[in-house]
Amino acid sequence: MCIRFGTDGWRGVIADDFTFENVERVAAGIGRYLAEEASTSGPVVVGYDRRFLSNAFAERITEVLTAYGIEVELSDAPLPTPALAFWVRWRQAPMGIMVTASHNPPQFNGIKIKSQAGCSAPPELTAAIERWVNRSGTQVCRRPLAEAEREGLLRRFNPSGPYGDHLLSLVDADAIRRAKLRVFADAMHGSAAEYLVSILQRAGVDVVPVRVEVNPSFGGVNPEPIEANLRALGERIRTGIAHIGIALDGDGDRIGVVGPGGEFINPHQIFALLLRHLVENRKERGEVVRTVSTTQMIDRLCRHYNLPLHEVPIGFKHIAALMLERDSLIGGEESGGIGVRGHLPERDGILSGLLLLEMMAITGKGILELRNDLFQLVGEHHYGRIDLHIDGPEGRQAVTEIGKRPPEAICGRRVRETNGRDGIKLLLEDDSWLMWRASGTEPVVRIYAESSSPGDVQKLLNEGEKLLREMITCIGPIKSLA
Repeated sequence: MCIRFGTDGWRGVIADDFTFENVERVAAGIGRYLAEEASTSGPVVVGYDRRFLSNAFAERITEVLTAYGIEVELSDAPLPTPALAFWVRWRQAPMGIMVTASHNPPQFNGIKIKSQAGCSAPPELTAAIERWVNRSGTQVCRRPLAEAEREGLLRRFNPSGPYGDHLLSLVDADAIRRAKLRVFADAMHGSAAEYLVSILQRAGVDVVPVRVEVNPSFGGVNPEPIEANLRALGERIRTGIAHIGIALDGDGDRIGVVGPGGEFINPHQIFALLLRHLVENRKERGEVVRTVSTTQMIDRLCRHYNLPLHEVPIGFKHIAALMLERDSLIGGEESGGIGVRGHLPERDGILSGLLLLEMMAITGKGILELRNDLFQLVGEHHYGRIDLHIDGPEGRQAVTEIGKRPPEAICGRRVRETNGRDGIKLLLEDDSWLMWRASGTEPVVRIYAESSSPGDVQKLLNEGEKLLREMITCIGPIKSLA
């Protein structure tokens, strides 16, 4: 089996392709890369989420790395990916390895690689690791954990204290405390549960925990903080009394928000609110980075504030690259991952939540009022996405064919621009847009749309699905070359 790193790491189905044997291959490839090519030294940081066998996979990675004589710091408990990324940068480690499949269904697991800068590994690093992983003849050795500890190659770590201190230093915790906010904190059974609750409590928030228990099946709901998966949080907040509901994905790097009446605040609106907060309330300026599948509200805000804007392909690693190179104030993506200057060149769901609470505290306004104020400035924007499970290469090929032969109009609106930066995005004459993209980690084609009303969004999504299926029918079955 050839192992490839996708948009954010390598993922597979547990006991199918994500096996102990293949995890050992990845660890051995990393060990060979560090021994032969890496220019830095120090302990590699290894962490894991709450998924089935994640701790055992992390231990197996540690056994292989220490057999190569590489020092390892292994998390003593499940942790969110941003906490691991923070520890990598804080310890100046050469690399971080996180066992997680993020928001994927429970049968999946995966491995994310973090660079020394504390962000997603750039393509050149994952490509180098892939070469070693897939090279024939690489011998896999293992050193028992007890032996590695005795020989000083293995140490345990827990970053909760320093990580929490750092996050709270980035916001006005006193203002949040004075606002006496009550928050429903939904961990979606993910690995950020204890971190989310404790850090919010340290900021003086009255926290009501939701879905914080360990549950490897995630309660039958994929741990992705999209509207369809936050119905439990919506019900809780409708029947309780709270100012906001904050949800995190399975490994804590992405955020979802629900208003006090149970209304979903989508990730595009969160990104735009945080940009506005940084500029208007915190008086900060800098460049802005967004992925191609992200809202036009960011474009309008950047024009309004006279801020440089950069568009990059999907994957936070592309945002991170610009955040490292330039004076980037904030970077965000469609899925709720947002990074802010002063922290890491990486997304962090807990920090995004703290900044929203700071915005509410400073302005004295609720999240819905802030969202409505945003609409007054940039116009009303709504968004939707559907994920179509399509086995085989037909879905990816259909997206390519739509780009070659885009329609002249969608839902009666002229197509004014075709953007092929990552997938195919059609920008319409009224600033609405429709986009298709094949996932880099799942057999899924995603269809995205943004428009001025929920009804228009649904019409665009329906038309997008119709066009895709028509194109698949025209193409017919494609024989895989694998």
